[in-house]
Amino acid sequence: MVGAAAALHGQITQLDLHFQSRDVDFSTANSTAPFKSGTSLPSICSVGQMFFMLNAPAGSNLYGCTSLNGWTLESTSGGGGSGASMASQLGDFAVLSSSGTVLTMGANCSASTPCNVRFGALVYSFTSGGSVSISAGTGLAYIYMSSAGALTVGHNLTANCTAGCVAQSGITAFPVDAIPLFTWSATSGIWNSGGGVDQRALLSSKSVLASTGLTSAESSGKTVLTVDSTIVSLRTSVPPTSSTACATGSWATDSSYYYLCVSLNSWRRAALATW
Repeated sequence: MVGAAAALHGQITQLDLHFQSRDVDFSTANSTAPFKSGTSLPSICSVGQMFFMLNAPAGSNLYGCTSLNGWTLESTSGGGGSGASMASQLGDFAVLSSSGTVLTMGANCSASTPCNVRFGALVYSFTSGGSVSISAGTGLAYIYMSSAGALTVGHNLTANCTAGCVAQSGITAFPVDAIPLFTWSATSGIWNSGGGVDQRALLSSKSVLASTGLTSAESSGKTVLTVDSTIVSLRTSVPPTSSTACATGSWATDSSYYYLCVSLNSWRRAALATW
């Protein structure tokens, strides 16, 4: 009996919950881990599988296998929810580490859900993302949208874009005319796990200060810069008479004379000559 008990004690029994259980309730369990997890997406998956990305920004961690070996970031807001509550939860141009040497950018940019970026009245639309690989170096990569509409990876590393982006060496900060997306650190030719920092900003502002000779004003959401006529004299058309309407300081010229408005509606002129 003792030997039988020992044998039973060491026996491991595995249950197939799909066939040997019904209405399974884990609500009282100390912990559950319903999804596979890691810092890079598995290269192989079957439709219906789920994966939790440990190093993704909060709210962008959950992926579903929507086609054979194809992962898609799943929305966490729900159809009737209030949408993203933080800018880092938005999918546009999200950057993820797909392996120790490769970063993927904007994986969810598609023809049906394009990633758009605006510079003034000009909008660039992206229907696919990009990827950048690293082979050597320690430092920080700056991922941004350039004012020319290029998805750019600025760096002081040995890195190159394998698709959908431009690698720019000698970059140690975001350019002033760029839209920052992410930074990602690397050590000895490997992208650091959790080394990404989301720099996207849904809420932003730009202050425009008028320098000497300029004035600025806001009109319908636009900043309008104009010349300060009290400092900078304005050129006008050549006056036909000395009493033609003018503002003090206005000037004009033709091939024979230089004209100056010396007071309200009062012109003087000087002949031009060679020397």
